[in-house]
Amino acid sequence: MPVEFYVLVIPFCAIPVFLVSIDYLNKSAELERRKRNVIEFDKFIKHKEEGDAVDSDIAELLDINKIAA
Repeated sequence: MPVEFYVLVIPFCAIPVFLVSIDYLNKSAELERRKRNVIEFDKFIKHKEEGDAVDSDIAELLDINKIAA
């Protein structure tokens, strides 16, 4: 087969494989980002009931004993 055939066929075979691979990597990275952004609601509520460092500092400055979440 002539060289021109290989020059035309190889890019049209390699480029779709490359694009599908890039799309797969993008989707898997997006799933990982979503997993990291999930918070446990019970832990969040418990932490807010106790008050975080900023809430504690504000309460201390205002002489408040309890922090309302």
